[in-house]
Amino acid sequence: MLFYPESHVGTRAKRRKHKIMRVELFLAGRYLRPRRSMVSMITLCSLVGVTLGVAVLVVVLAVMTGFTDVMKSKLIETQSHFQVRVPGGSSAIRDYRPIVGAIGEAGAKAAPVIMNPVLVQYRQTFVDEHGNPIAYRQSFDARSYVIGVTRGDLVDRLALDKSMKKGELDFASSPDSLDSRGVIIGDALAKRLRLKVGDKIILHSANRLSELVRFSPDGRMEANSSGAAYIPPEFTVTGIFSLGKYDFDNAAMFVEYGEAADLFGLRYTGATGVFGWGRDPFDQKALIFGLRKALPDYEVLTWEDSNRRLLDVLNVEKRMMFFLLIFIVLVAAFSITGTLITSVYQKTREIGLLKALGASDRAVTGIFIGQGMLIGVIGSITGVALGTLFVALRNHILHLVSACTGMELFPKEFYYFNELPAHIVPQDVAFIVVSSIVLCTLGAVLPAWRAARLEPAQALRYE
Repeated sequence: MLFYPESHVGTRAKRRKHKIMRVELFLAGRYLRPRRSMVSMITLCSLVGVTLGVAVLVVVLAVMTGFTDVMKSKLIETQSHFQVRVPGGSSAIRDYRPIVGAIGEAGAKAAPVIMNPVLVQYRQTFVDEHGNPIAYRQSFDARSYVIGVTRGDLVDRLALDKSMKKGELDFASSPDSLDSRGVIIGDALAKRLRLKVGDKIILHSANRLSELVRFSPDGRMEANSSGAAYIPPEFTVTGIFSLGKYDFDNAAMFVEYGEAADLFGLRYTGATGVFGWGRDPFDQKALIFGLRKALPDYEVLTWEDSNRRLLDVLNVEKRMMFFLLIFIVLVAAFSITGTLITSVYQKTREIGLLKALGASDRAVTGIFIGQGMLIGVIGSITGVALGTLFVALRNHILHLVSACTGMELFPKEFYYFNELPAHIVPQDVAFIVVSSIVLCTLGAVLPAWRAARLEPAQALRYE
């Protein structure tokens, strides 16, 4: 009798276990390829179900991630990394210079900003069928807001010079004119109001308009005699920009800082807020903590704080999409259960023969669980490949469908972007693949349990 060291015995046991597992997987793969056909129709349907479920999950999560990433990028492009304002934003900052100095000492860049809604008065032109103007009418728009900055801030902070579509990045309408008020507007706003470079608009601020009326002691509203002297400023459209974020391009107007102060009745050292830009907008906890200690009388908000509700909604939608669409894979797992139950009844004699030759219940169970796992693995691989291909061709497919149907499937008025964004995250793909394989494997548990309970003698007599 030979005696082996304990470690050697353990190594032999492990090798024997791995060999058995390889045999089970071999038989599982063999059962997926019946003799009469390369792949049976039932197995093919199960594979197609898993493939489509995984592909849909990959595409949807990639699109939702792309939405979130592009939205964050556009928010950072059209906003500052953080802003300092009076708590609640109920009033304006009287002197922004100490705040700008504190931000500079913290290692960030700052720019005072005046941002308020305005009422835009413009001339609406009516044309005939040949394009000739036939009538004019004064119209008003209350969906816009003014951002008062300096030209240097536009170039250095917002990089608006790279987004100019028409005109110049300049607030001077004419160097030879005393009236040099210029305004730079978004392309969607210009299209909505039918404005072009050189057109004139009049801007009304809420506080100036409120001076035109007064309330009598009995509660009636009447004209204010002192308000008659108010003359609203006229601006000339000097440039049209497009940052690719529809809601911003549809409402924002930039004017020179001093003109904005006059428009809203602020001091020249006043501001509605001070915008700041740090080194990394996604990692500025230490910077914000230091600024809140240095400026205790003011409120310091990051771009994430200002858009918290929107970002939370995007994250919740992504999670909900996953949990809803995972039911597609769950349905495919049920189809695998039906497929393997059919396979168990078809191979009853073979199962009986295996058990008669010494195969354990555990080995028989492993064969059919291995079938479910293999279907999950193959379906996940093909699903990821199909989903990745669809993501790569998403915009071409959208344009083709739009051209064939005549419908715009992705209107930027609702989604704020010009194209369908998408970003495949490896962690999301890994989670999808693992979830699909687990569900497919669990779908094979019931058929495997049924196969393991077969008695060899009865199975061999099965017709």
